[in-house]
Amino acid sequence: MRRGIRLIWRFAFRIYGRYVPLRFVHHFSPLLSWPLKLAGIRGSVALSNVSLAFPEKEERVRCRIARRSLENLVTVYLEMPRLGHMPDNELRRHFEIDNLEVLTDRTIDERGALLLSGHIGNWELLALGSARLAQRPFSIIVKGQDDFGELDRMRSTFGNKMIPLHKAALSASRILSKGGVVAMLADQSPPSTELPVTLFGVETTAFSTPARLALRYRPKVILGFAIRLADGRYRTTLSELPHNDLDDTHEGIELFTRRYLDALEKAIREYPEQWVWQHRRWKRSPGIKYD
Repeated sequence: MRRGIRLIWRFAFRIYGRYVPLRFVHHFSPLLSWPLKLAGIRGSVALSNVSLAFPEKEERVRCRIARRSLENLVTVYLEMPRLGHMPDNELRRHFEIDNLEVLTDRTIDERGALLLSGHIGNWELLALGSARLAQRPFSIIVKGQDDFGELDRMRSTFGNKMIPLHKAALSASRILSKGGVVAMLADQSPPSTELPVTLFGVETTAFSTPARLALRYRPKVILGFAIRLADGRYRTTLSELPHNDLDDTHEGIELFTRRYLDALEKAIREYPEQWVWQHRRWKRSPGIKYD
């Protein structure tokens, strides 16, 4: 039974990716998100998170942010199958990168690079598109998905490789030491034993792995967020996260993580409707409980 479901899913995923144009997704994703809204899937979580981050905003504004965040999430998932089938000319029309030279810089061959982002805009397009346009394959740290492997197949279509989350530190260190590029999203909720921080002024924890890799192996650290434009295209501006002034100490790890979170928070404040508020980001914060 499971084998049959896997074959059907694989067939549907690939046919959809080959033949359904992205303009269909952009026109219909708001409509297709309505069943999820009516079912209330993670709706209360999203609204609670938006209220934590933006207590100063009116209730109607917070509701709009939560609603459009779900539409963005549906759009991202509907775009995924197509990403593995886009020819270069379509990719270049759909995805614009400012400052691509930070990824094509040949010093990366010696020191490696760490690309950091978050679940904002279309993070899958950021990894796949940046690697293709820079002609430099990435090793992407991923959490396993129960989708019969189709998502990882899409991610690796043009040479990218996957690193399972539980092997992230060891595998990433080897790749960086060989001049490779490691890409990861570090904005979700880690175990309570991780680094204490604040996000939007709320106490929480953050992954320390990016800081440990950056300060121990000294790769170039690059920030990027693939933001959706009004016409459905995406744009990202790649920038370097300075860290040469930081030592490989607990204080250095804290300061590096703070710089990443400040950049993330700035992007979310500018484009709040494109972040995934449906994740229980503050589930380990004191005094905060989700319904």
